[in-house]
Amino acid sequence: MVEFIDQLISALGPLGLLVLGLAAMLEYVVPPFPGDTITLLGGVYAVRGAQSWVLVFLVVTVGSVAGAAINYAVGHWLAKRFDAHPERSFIGITHARLAQVQARMRVNGPWLLLVNRFLPGIRGLIFVAAGASRMPRFNALALGAVSAMAHTGLVLGLGAAVGGNLERLTALVTRYQYAVVGLVVIGAIGVGIRMLARRRAPAPEP
Repeated sequence: MVEFIDQLISALGPLGLLVLGLAAMLEYVVPPFPGDTITLLGGVYAVRGAQSWVLVFLVVTVGSVAGAAINYAVGHWLAKRFDAHPERSFIGITHARLAQVQARMRVNGPWLLLVNRFLPGIRGLIFVAAGASRMPRFNALALGAVSAMAHTGLVLGLGAAVGGNLERLTALVTRYQYAVVGLVVIGAIGVGIRMLARRRAPAPEP
């Protein structure tokens, strides 16, 4: 797959930047999309001299913020639907569940937005929750931009570390994906244990 993407971006020339930006955006809108892999290729192209470091960095960052803005709009739309029809559920979410998400976002929202780009699989949902909680759009996207810049710099650095060698990039992508899946699984297990412990905790005496 990496070889196919490598050939595609090479064939597109300057338009390859558009692929990098769209990939960063689609990572938010379609979580399974392998945007990080394509961003790693951006680092490789910067090393090869095929693309400017600054342009790759800016395009990927803008793509990430655009994807975050789309998810924020989805969350805002969802909150409006609940306001109009609080007795209904939308996309399997009840009004009570939305209220819980809103309460958590008021407490932990800024921190989640600041690290969202490093949380694969759920990064898009964080902005949906931010929109549903009616967090200020500018603040949410500004924090998202900071997170995107930090993540993009790291991923492009990893791409540069392979020195333009596609075989090394393929190995790096494989390790990266395993590490990400491992962290997500560990996090999910931790959340599951915490929820189970809360359910089994004895109720406080009146």
